[in-house]
Amino acid sequence: MNGINCDGEGGWTRVGYLNMTQSGATCPTGLTQFNFTNISHPLCGRVVNGLACASTTFSSNGLTYNKVCGQVRGYQLGIAYAIRFFRSIRRISGALIFHGSNIENLIWAYIGGESEDRTDTRACPCNTGYNGGLNVNATFIGSHYYCESGADPGQSASDVLYATDPLWDGQQCDGPESTCCPANSKMPWFYRSLDTQTTDDVRLAVCHGGSTLSSGNGILLDIIELYIK
Repeated sequence: MNGINCDGEGGWTRVGYLNMTQSGATCPTGLTQFNFTNISHPLCGRVVNGLACASTTFSSNGLTYNKVCGQVRGYQLGIAYAIRFFRSIRRISGALIFHGSNIENLIWAYIGGESEDRTDTRACPCNTGYNGGLNVNATFIGSHYYCESGADPGQSASDVLYATDPLWDGQQCDGPESTCCPANSKMPWFYRSLDTQTTDDVRLAVCHGGSTLSSGNGILLDIIELYIK
């Protein structure tokens, strides 16, 4: 497959693809489809009042790889909690891409913050003036993440889908959030070179960062594209 959005070179194999804007598209096994009146296509996410994370698996077909590239696009539904307690996946709002069965074999994280102007524990750690007390670089996430909010200042509210500001596209990053979308970023695309080679399947988990799993808050996805080499 063409690696123009990865490293500019060939040799990539696509292992995962989802585009819910296309007619007839359905959510992959493990994710649930949701429909809203303010967006023209379905979105995929975790079941409300279910587990903290819902995951889907993309097979490597036994190929050996140590490079992963891809993109994810999502939307904020109500309140997104960013990273609250990094050692538990119950405390991350967003989509986590990892290999094998251990979430700490993280490849990349797409995280949602509550609103563009927050700087506290519900803010993106990359926001200017962040004082949420988390040193994300000391966690298993490290610098391998994108974080953005779909809600403007003072706008975040439960069960509202912020359909006009897709997450992790590098656009509409205003105020303190502007530092999360640097000019040299390849957002929404990521590229990661792993420390060792593996044949693990690639997994993607959509996780809810709040303490109440029955709430309708969270992150929903409509585009997933993953490559290995």
